[in-house]
Amino acid sequence: MSHQTGIIATPDLKDFLARARGGAIRIVKIVIRNEQLVLDFYREPGQSWDRDYDHFLLPLLTPLEPCYLLYRLDSKNAQGYEWIFIAWSPDQSPVRQKMMYAATRATLKKEFGGGHIKDEVFGTIADDVCFQGYLKHTSSRSSPAPLTTAEQELQRVKVTEDKVVWDERRRIATPTARAKVTMEFGIDKRAQTLGGLAFPLQEEAKRALQQLKQKRINYIQLKLDVDKETIELVHTKPTETHELPYRIPSDSPRYHFFVFKHSHQGQKEEALVFIYSMPGYTCSIKERMLYSSCKNRLLDEVEKDYQLEVTKKMEIDSGDGLTEDFLYEEVHPMEHTLKQAFAKPRGPGGKRGNKRLIKGENGEES
Repeated sequence: MSHQTGIIATPDLKDFLARARGGAIRIVKIVIRNEQLVLDFYREPGQSWDRDYDHFLLPLLTPLEPCYLLYRLDSKNAQGYEWIFIAWSPDQSPVRQKMMYAATRATLKKEFGGGHIKDEVFGTIADDVCFQGYLKHTSSRSSPAPLTTAEQELQRVKVTEDKVVWDERRRIATPTARAKVTMEFGIDKRAQTLGGLAFPLQEEAKRALQQLKQKRINYIQLKLDVDKETIELVHTKPTETHELPYRIPSDSPRYHFFVFKHSHQGQKEEALVFIYSMPGYTCSIKERMLYSSCKNRLLDEVEKDYQLEVTKKMEIDSGDGLTEDFLYEEVHPMEHTLKQAFAKPRGPGGKRGNKRLIKGENGEES
């Protein structure tokens, strides 16, 4: 969806981008000012693209202001010169600015022409977008996404699959699991997780969820007891947002329920966040499958039996990124926020005709 923020390029920027695509420009810096995309800086080539890279790009990065950078490579495709599209969004910049730049990125790419863009790089610190950072980016592009663990560990899966399958076949004979095993492995297939597992909640865990509903606690950590086939309570320590990263174990998976207290558009709000933490690939394959499979049934029980509305569900491998800004952006996605931030301006004053009644999506007249 283009122009989702209502921000578009100025005519001067459009003309400049048309000239830049011809190859006379090495780097272009574009910023948002007065709700428009404008040209901030450009520079012509000096040497080869790799020699120019850090010398031209790094001085343009400001620690508090996001921006877009278009950097021309020396290679060409059918469209002409190839470019790198760089979205710079430093951690210290205001949340609204970061949201605005993130939501306008597609607009600028469309304006410039996606066929000219060979690579996209996103960075919050200089190491992400410097020349060495770009080389790391290009070397990792062909690697499988972090969540496709079975493909990365195919040989390990092949060795252990028989044991896992037999363990699970024995387990479904027990009354507590109520599961149907639907695992399937193969050279040309992704490993599928176990479907429909429903380990019962242990009594202390049930009491903790009841206390969460009554707003007597604001944090719950749960774990699976694989031997007993139950979901156990770990603890319910009172937790502030800045303490949340330290609640995430680095060596074992967990389920977390956290009441995120924050201010949104001038109002105090609370949002229940569910976090499924799985620390990298140090856990066994069976453990990863069980946690993944029990997750949805646990959430169903929490929402239906305890009437707890989970605002946001997320999966993480560590607690490092659980900042207040991150949680805010997850709970209040940019499209919803920007829709209000960039409301359509009022029309001109003066005499106007009779007001028309228009029915909105909810059937109300306006």
